Amino acid sequence: MSVTTDAPPALTQVAQRYRATSHGVVGFRMQRTFDVHAGFRRRHEELALEGVYNNGTVVKVRILNYTIDGKPASTADRTAAEQAWGHPQPGRAFAPPFDPRNFGAYSYRSAGAQTIAFSSSVNDQGHGSGTFTYDGAGNVVAYTYHPNLLPPHAKSGEINDRRSQVLLGYWAVTQEVHQYSGSYALFAGSGTVTMRYSGFRRFPNVRSALSAM
Repeated sequence: MSVTTDAPPALTQVAQRYRATSHGVVGFRMQRTFDVHAGFRRRHEELALEGVYNNGTVVKVRILNYTIDGKPASTADRTAAEQAWGHPQPGRAFAPPFDPRNFGAYSYRSAGAQTIAFSSSVNDQGHGSGTFTYDGAGNVVAYTYHPNLLPPHAKSGEINDRRSQVLLGYWAVTQEVHQYSGSYALFAGSGTVTMRYSGFRRFPNVRSALSAM
């Protein structure tokens, strides 16, 4: 897709750099902590999984450990989590505004030195409004956005991501933090999700990566 004519000129370089540094088959590990509370209601989850990226898109995950309030998750919960991470429903996974395949869903403007603001009218969890920051080589190092569609009971939410070079010539998200506020029944509540990515390694093809899992 072509970028809008009023987009900052640097967007083209950033998008080209993103595609170039997201190429290949890469394995990773992810640890996720989920905490939510509203009144007397509490929920705490710990999830660990390993997965495979193919050109920046998740193609497979395997749950390593999953607990809910300190107890092992049920088989149904593990299956649901694996499905959600390995095969996200349309509109659930973030559509990066610096990926040229998503240009048509966003509008852009300059927001300061090496920072571009973006917004989208697509009403799902995968699109939103925010900013991303890039370095001198055009690599996106961080982005923050407010999703257009929030989880149930949430009235506001913000997602912050940090990216870095995790392998030679390959960049990926290394940390993501979600913060939500809202209410449940008569009680005000809040939720925090923290994800950390590590253990990156390259594979010659998807088949060999899946075999290693």
